Amino acid sequence: MKTLKKKKLSLKIIYLLIIHKSHTTKHKQSFRSLMFTKENLYNNRTMAKQNPKSTKAALKKQPLAKMNIIYLFLLIAYGFVTVLTPNLLALDSNGPKFLTFALLNLVTFLYLFSRKEIKTRPEWYFSFFSNGIGIAYTGMIIISLLSFFKATNVLESVLHFAKIFTTFTGAYLVSVLILADKRNILYLSIAMTLLLIFDSFTVFIEINKYIDGVKGIDIGNIKTIYSNKNILASSIFVKIPFALWLLVFKRKWLKAIAIIGIFMAITATFFMSTRAFYLGTFALSIILIVFFIIRYKQSGDKFQLRLGGIYLIILVFSLLIFSATQRYLYPKVKGGYNTNIEERLATISSADASANQRLSAWKRSWHVFKQEPILGVGLGNWKLTTLKEENQTSQDFIYQYKAHNDFIEIPTETGMFGGMFFIAIFLFTAWVFIIAVYKKAATEWLSLIFLPVFGLLCYSFDAFFNFPQDRPEIQALFALYIGLAVAVFSLFYRETSNLPIEESTEKTSFIKRCKSFWKNAANFNQTEKPIKLFIRVPFIIIFGLMLLATAYMLNENFTSLKLQRIVIEDINRGKLSHPASMFLDGFPAVINLNTMAEPIAVQKARYLINENRNDEAIALLKVDKSSPYDTRPEYFIAMAYYNQNNVDSGMVYSEKMYKLKPNFFKNIAKLCDVLQERNRLKEAEIMIDKYLSNTKNNKDAWLYASSFYFKSNNLKKAVSVIDTAVYFFPTDSLILKQRDIIDNKAIITPYQSLYDLASTAYNEKRYAEAIRYYSELLIKIPGYMDALERRAFCYYFSKEYAKSNKDLDFMISKGMIRSNLYNLRGVNYNSIGNKDEACKNFKIAYDMGDKDGLNNYPKLCLPANK
Repeated sequence: MKTLKKKKLSLKIIYLLIIHKSHTTKHKQSFRSLMFTKENLYNNRTMAKQNPKSTKAALKKQPLAKMNIIYLFLLIAYGFVTVLTPNLLALDSNGPKFLTFALLNLVTFLYLFSRKEIKTRPEWYFSFFSNGIGIAYTGMIIISLLSFFKATNVLESVLHFAKIFTTFTGAYLVSVLILADKRNILYLSIAMTLLLIFDSFTVFIEINKYIDGVKGIDIGNIKTIYSNKNILASSIFVKIPFALWLLVFKRKWLKAIAIIGIFMAITATFFMSTRAFYLGTFALSIILIVFFIIRYKQSGDKFQLRLGGIYLIILVFSLLIFSATQRYLYPKVKGGYNTNIEERLATISSADASANQRLSAWKRSWHVFKQEPILGVGLGNWKLTTLKEENQTSQDFIYQYKAHNDFIEIPTETGMFGGMFFIAIFLFTAWVFIIAVYKKAATEWLSLIFLPVFGLLCYSFDAFFNFPQDRPEIQALFALYIGLAVAVFSLFYRETSNLPIEESTEKTSFIKRCKSFWKNAANFNQTEKPIKLFIRVPFIIIFGLMLLATAYMLNENFTSLKLQRIVIEDINRGKLSHPASMFLDGFPAVINLNTMAEPIAVQKARYLINENRNDEAIALLKVDKSSPYDTRPEYFIAMAYYNQNNVDSGMVYSEKMYKLKPNFFKNIAKLCDVLQERNRLKEAEIMIDKYLSNTKNNKDAWLYASSFYFKSNNLKKAVSVIDTAVYFFPTDSLILKQRDIIDNKAIITPYQSLYDLASTAYNEKRYAEAIRYYSELLIKIPGYMDALERRAFCYYFSKEYAKSNKDLDFMISKGMIRSNLYNLRGVNYNSIGNKDEACKNFKIAYDMGDKDGLNNYPKLCLPANK
């Protein structure tokens, strides 16, 4: 009895600490609310075991409100709308998907806040803003607005804010839909698990095509109905918690669906060969198993061990199926994504190109963050400010426009406070879950919090290695999990506030009452009184206007993306086939960067320059300040000036570009050509040598440099450069041909006068004289192939066939494999009556496609033509 009294007393103390006691006269002591207490939970289980029929009967007597189907439809729509939205002819499907997301918010908002019942539900309005997660999320949004003061490109900040506000609004409206009826969580989980099964099944279809060797199918380009492989993999992994929730807390056929969903999702994750979600899968598995073990230790319920066993069996079978398929059925191609899990994870190092890019982006983020730690560099401006440093090493205009880590990018753009608010969302949710498990919370409460906690856990892996903030399919899931978390916490406090707790006679201090009020602000004014107009009307108007502005901005972005697709298609075809007026008039004024962060002004200028409207292109680019470190405006201004033969002005902008972007070789080559024309060779040589000392993998640069020195008569430097190029590209035919030309020039230069005499005699058909000069040249340059070849022809024309063949034999033995040499040798043999040797050489020339060999071999060697 003493033990029972102590348990009751401790229970009361816990609730006094957590809940601000309501002093209303009417307490709704329903059977469902009493289920939240640990004591009643124990009693109900005991009753169920002793008299299951009476327990079921009691449950059936509880009146259940009729479900609002529209609420359920809108809630499920948040999980499906971004997935079902097609590309709609946009360059990036994110554009139309964010737009439909925003339109869904608008429809949901108008429906919810036009209903009469909302007037008596202040907690539907304000729970989100009085909850730890909601406060952190709202704080991040407000700080994001403050970061506009530091933005380089405010329009880009506005566009990015439209995207994150769309997600924020989605989370807010989801919380309202769950608060309206928490039963919707079950149907939402079923719908999302079915979508998870569908997504996984599409992966298996593509993997089967890959195994069958279908042309164009590779693991790296599996995307099914999503934009790319990473989004598909992320969408599968982040939806797994819906199936986990059904597995852990539901029974019978729901558990069967959950098992199928989890098995297919984990297997598909393995097949997608995505390192972030390999790590995420193993981390999720460890946390889940620890959760089952703790629950078993607390309750002694072996069912928890069975759940853990089921999950481990699923994990092991998924791993075995993937490993067997990869080993025995995959095409025998090594590298890339065709590797096992261990080999794939081993690529996580600075030596891997993708990992190195991420590490470089994170380092640049830190450098920028140190400069603006309070408000950041402006929302959406990471890609603009980090470009200043990236340009110092980048060789082209393919930039990283995302940091591949939202936990780094958000504080870089919004400052330390924006980053702290974002991280607080995850920490607060995790902390509440840990406390709930530690305090042995009732199963119903634990079941409600389980889904958003594990959902945000899976999302965090995507956020750490990718950029889900810019992917509407994943942002829709983020909105669902945040909305669920806010609603669940609010529901818990609201329902437990009605629990019967003995009245305390102890006086509560004013400070404690304030803290309690803040903690339970979601429950204020729970009497069925309408929300006062001076609160409700401004809230609806302001929120509605922001939704309209967001939808407008995203629609303008969608319009821009459709034109951007046309531009990219023209560039890929190598021909700008559309008129410039189409883009000058068509691009919205509020969007000044394309989806890959290229200034829209540059895209317009391409078409103006193509139509020789150089002055208009120059004027357009000079006023553009959308991306100060991009350098494409400087490059195209220079090209426009060069088109007008205004070399001085062109050089000014080429030099500006060179300072900002010293490794863009097309600009270096153009600048060096101009400097060479003006005999400023030393300046050009310094630029070329500096580039080649830092860059070894640009074949065109080596060819240009060797040609530059060759034209400048710096043969020693030309030979040195081309020999180095052969070292890096030993089999490249253009480089080998260039080496032959340069070597030939370098060798013959000291004897140029003798070579010119021989060439003149040869061209004038004074073959005996030419033979004498070439022979003298060969004494000075033994084995000089060009002289040997010319002398062999001179011998032929002089009818000295044996001597001609002697020179030809030497050249062929030294590797001079050319069809005309074999044909000439055949002619020589034929002239001295050696038909067999003649035909052998004619056949070789014939097979090599020599024009004379194609005539001589059939005519002189084939029986039908003799």
